[in-house]
Amino acid sequence: MKKHYKLIYLILSTLMVFGMASCKKDNKGGTGAPTVTRVRYLSRFDTIKNVVHRITLDSNNIYNDTRVDPFDSTATTGRLGTQYGILGTNLLTTKSVSFNGVSVYFNPALVTDKSLIVSIPSNTSTVVIPFGPDQVNKLTIVTKYGKVDYTFPIQQPPPVIASFTPLAAGEGDIVTITGTIFNSVTSVKFDDIPATIVGTPTPTQIQVKVPAGVVSSYIYVTTPGGTTKSAASFGFKYIIYDDVLANGWGGKGSGGYDGYNSTRDYASTAHPKRGANAISIIYTNAYGALQIGYGGGTAIDVNKLGLTNLKFSAYGGDSIPDGQKVQVVINGQYGQAQQVALKAGAYTDFTIPLNTLGSPGTITEIVIQYLGGPVPATIYVDDIGFI
Repeated sequence: MKKHYKLIYLILSTLMVFGMASCKKDNKGGTGAPTVTRVRYLSRFDTIKNVVHRITLDSNNIYNDTRVDPFDSTATTGRLGTQYGILGTNLLTTKSVSFNGVSVYFNPALVTDKSLIVSIPSNTSTVVIPFGPDQVNKLTIVTKYGKVDYTFPIQQPPPVIASFTPLAAGEGDIVTITGTIFNSVTSVKFDDIPATIVGTPTPTQIQVKVPAGVVSSYIYVTTPGGTTKSAASFGFKYIIYDDVLANGWGGKGSGGYDGYNSTRDYASTAHPKRGANAISIIYTNAYGALQIGYGGGTAIDVNKLGLTNLKFSAYGGDSIPDGQKVQVVINGQYGQAQQVALKAGAYTDFTIPLNTLGSPGTITEIVIQYLGGPVPATIYVDDIGFI
């Protein structure tokens, strides 16, 4: 019996030696210069949510669960933070892989003579893969027996908006947008309204002028890498009227009041500046007013909200001559009223510092009072709030 075991051990040992020799021979690889035939994606999402199906490097198809989704996985450009398979010849002795001259890590255990797997890292403080039209756009592989360059541009990632300041501003004011990957910015929009870019943007900062018609909107930055939407909206810090009165103001919702010596329509569609509605005020007295009082409970705290200016837009309607004045009053402080001039047949945007209106600590009432013009006379007011 012992002799049989010895014979079996001898056979197994011999097979192991031949197996190791065979493996060593198979893994030796070609000794010629490397070549690259193409670069491939390694995965693709199918129609089933949150499921990824892997592909083999020598297959041209990937299938969803019903096996009906063939596609060409060849990649002609690379994205940061993405993994790729590189197909070619004589790759087994690869020493380095680089994109646009920057070396990246690859796992030698995943290298064969015909393929290797590599990840293009996302740019960090320690690794920066160059991108853009001024780059060499080369994937370079160096092996024990030579080097190959393969044309493989790196796509610019989408821009990243970190913040913008100020959070609200008037038409023509400068807003500074900070973030990353603003390279070659092509446009900035407030919702769908284009903004004028001021000066020369940098990869981390853009300055723009607030366009006309912006009340509350998201900021969109577009570069060759795509378009990104700001996480926070730009506009009023506190809004009183935006197509409708805010709850607690002018008798809407939880309280408030309005008046006096005028007829007021808070849903007029005659001359909206933005959106569907504006406030129509027909002055029936030479000193009538749009008076909007707050009754919503907790006071509007100026310091807590960081309010510095009252902003609104007004349109001179029937019987309003150019230059007709109205006065703006906060919290009944008529001694601190500020006068503004209207334009007949057009909207004018007004931004009035609160420190000229009595420096209120809280906001409880807004009045826009007619100043001795002909009556009846009509104006339209839209987009009332604080910035």
